[in-house]
Amino acid sequence: MTPFLEKIISAAAEGALVLTSNKRLSRHLQAAYDRQMQALGKKVWPTPQIFSLDAWFDRMIAELDESWRMLQGPPLKRLWEQIIEADSSGSEKELLQLSATAEKARQAAQLLSEYGLFLESSSLTEDQRVFSKWHQRYKEICVEQGWLDRPALTDLVCDALQTDKLSCPKRLLLTGFDQLSPMLLKLRQRIEACGGVVEEIHVDNSSASLPGLYPANDPQHEMQQAACWARGLLEQGAESIGVVVTDLQARRSSIERIFRDQIDPEAVLRLNEEETIFSLSLGAPLIEQGPIYAALEILAVDWQLTLDQVSFLLRTPYLHASLSESDMRATFDSQLRSFRQQSFRSKSIIELAAPKEVEKNDNVAPRKGMAPHFAVCLNRLVEQAAGGKRKMPGEWATQFDDTLIEVGWPGERSLASSEYQMIKAWRDKLLPALASLDAVSPPVKRSVALSMLRRLAAEIEFQLEAPTGPVQVVGLLESAGLEFDHLWVMGMIEDALPSPARPNPFLPIALQVAEQMPHASAERELHFARQVVARLKAASPATIFSYAKRAGDCDLRPSPLIHDLPAAEPAFAPASDLRTQMLAHPVSLDELSDTYGPALTAERAEGGTSILKDQALCPFRAFARHRLQAYRFDEAQPGLDAMTRGNLLHKALEFFWTEVKDQRTLNALSDRERSEQIVKAVELSLDHSFADPRERQSALVEIEQSRLQRLIDEWLSNVEQVRSPFEIIKLEDDRVEQIGPLQIRTIIDRIDRLEDGSLVILDYKTGSVEAELLVGERLLEPQLPIYAISNSEAEADGIAFAQVRRGSCKLIGVARESSLLPKVDGVEKHKKAQALDLSSWDELLQHWRQQLEAVAADFVAGVAMVDPVDYKHACQYCDLTGLCRVAEAEVSGEEE
Repeated sequence: MTPFLEKIISAAAEGALVLTSNKRLSRHLQAAYDRQMQALGKKVWPTPQIFSLDAWFDRMIAELDESWRMLQGPPLKRLWEQIIEADSSGSEKELLQLSATAEKARQAAQLLSEYGLFLESSSLTEDQRVFSKWHQRYKEICVEQGWLDRPALTDLVCDALQTDKLSCPKRLLLTGFDQLSPMLLKLRQRIEACGGVVEEIHVDNSSASLPGLYPANDPQHEMQQAACWARGLLEQGAESIGVVVTDLQARRSSIERIFRDQIDPEAVLRLNEEETIFSLSLGAPLIEQGPIYAALEILAVDWQLTLDQVSFLLRTPYLHASLSESDMRATFDSQLRSFRQQSFRSKSIIELAAPKEVEKNDNVAPRKGMAPHFAVCLNRLVEQAAGGKRKMPGEWATQFDDTLIEVGWPGERSLASSEYQMIKAWRDKLLPALASLDAVSPPVKRSVALSMLRRLAAEIEFQLEAPTGPVQVVGLLESAGLEFDHLWVMGMIEDALPSPARPNPFLPIALQVAEQMPHASAERELHFARQVVARLKAASPATIFSYAKRAGDCDLRPSPLIHDLPAAEPAFAPASDLRTQMLAHPVSLDELSDTYGPALTAERAEGGTSILKDQALCPFRAFARHRLQAYRFDEAQPGLDAMTRGNLLHKALEFFWTEVKDQRTLNALSDRERSEQIVKAVELSLDHSFADPRERQSALVEIEQSRLQRLIDEWLSNVEQVRSPFEIIKLEDDRVEQIGPLQIRTIIDRIDRLEDGSLVILDYKTGSVEAELLVGERLLEPQLPIYAISNSEAEADGIAFAQVRRGSCKLIGVARESSLLPKVDGVEKHKKAQALDLSSWDELLQHWRQQLEAVAADFVAGVAMVDPVDYKHACQYCDLTGLCRVAEAEVSGEEE
């Protein structure tokens, strides 16, 4: 036992009061006291009087029966926000960041109260005069309500000690305080005036060796090396290892990941969550914990929901029937995404999910819902969200908890220990925090109460309760009073210690400097930093300070307080994370080249012409999509997505040509008549696509209607009216074609007959098209060639994509002769056809037939190797790269 601990434990055993700077240190000292009592062979012993300063003051206030007057935490912050809101409403000050401003104002008021100061209005800036007004209003409210904040409560306790309302401790030990605040100095003076003895106990540095300085390449390297250093000490049997991080708040997630990977890689597989080798002093916000985040999302349900909200509710395990209905909910989630909508009315979701009666063969039959239990939960949540009644925050806290219970939160599966602790924090910390706002808040609407709850969840820290392991990772302030056998202090760059001065903007700087307030000046920060560094040097017999030499593009330097330390030579254990171990000890794997799936047993497959296109682009892509049905989820986009806009154009052109029928009729129309026909066709298309009147009348649909009318007019003027005369003999011709051993469904947008009797097949495209893909050694656009070789009525004489795009309307294809379609080459002039020695249309048709039948045969046979034709056409926009892992295969090939 160190002299520091021995002195505190012996004093506590004699009945002395020990006050610490933070809860972590008080728990550490209490645990050390209990171990010492056990070592002495005692079975029972009095609880030592070891408390954090705040906890002791709370006990004293409770003894005085004045707890109801305490104004702290969320109510205190909310009161300041209300004062600022009331003063700034309707003025330019309303643009203030309310929460941050309120916190600065609260801190300024506390400093004035602690130091017993008043502001002289004659020497104040405009901001400080405004604060003075706020402060005056704050004091008036506190007097009216009988509230006391922390400095006032300190005065109350000190007065009670003097008047014997509270028993004055005979001996007080203060430990872990780098500097004594005015509040502590006042307490010390009062106890000494009552005849008590007050001592400051600091860690003894007599046995500490000269610390060393370790320069790391960058912050990532610094964390890795600290973790490997700790791992090496653990392997040697060390039981007390400390890692102090000057910026733990910013690095928390990285620290946790790296240390777990290096120190405790088996934690991923360990069943007991509470077993841990290292502990972090800094918790994460409560809102980041799974059950709490889910609870807030569940309570956020309203009459309208975004796709992301609905998807989360369907996937979360923290809702009723989340396991028993999981498959149904996954299917329902996929179906909702196929609508490509960003938001839904909650009623629509409920109608889709719930079972209902439908008419079938003149009978009413029940229809099984997509997710009936989910529909019940959602309906209950929508009911709870309805209405604009105002209630006190405490009433809302009760209702929120009741609502969650009604919808089965936290779910039907067994909870882990950590989840139990999170739910306990919800009920013991978060909901009481909301209820505590009753003291300062009027009745509020449900949405306001929910916003309050969400904000409190972001402010309240959640720390998992678990035994402290041999490695402790703590922040700079949390390390006060702690001792370690080995200590590493990271992040010691010049901006960390001493930190820049940060005087409070609501108080005169001269006043803050004169009173030596925290963060008031560079001199004050330097003095504080020297004390912290001295304390860290004394905290361990062997202390290592480290800093990163570079972060991003910036060169960094060590703190001037440690730059003259000798170079440290720590011993590092080899990296032990799972990835490094796998690379260091590779396992010989059997290789299996599996490029064939089972053959297709049915003659017909679902997918239309895209089956052969995907097979031509990459056999694995065709197998995954059309045999395994592996597709990514559809994504909602702002406005109308490209697919919807393309379908609207197709349908509008279908309606237009159903009426007009041929070019002669088109050319006979006057400008007004043609415009009327276009408007009518577009309106019919929109009516067909948007059954909901509200969607049909939306501003986005109106914009799309205008765009379609202009686009169709441009297409007719620039292409259709200048072609050779034609009549349309087929529109949206739906048929089943036999391609080799495979039957596929095809829908031909349009078949035209020209004056000479030639037939031309057209397919509308709203995107850009490459003519070269129609003819080549590998047929990458098989859609039109399929139509050409399978037209049962008569042989086609030309095929073309009708590219309908603003500013780029044209026909792209190939024909028997160059004169059939404008700017479309005949076979004899087509460069790709010439390269393949194809001199006639008949030869090209035969070439296509052979290509298509070969591709169809491969698909039916189950050919499924990962063999993309090229990155641009096969992989750039493919959604299966994570499944086929073609990128990893290319990297592996390059390495070999």
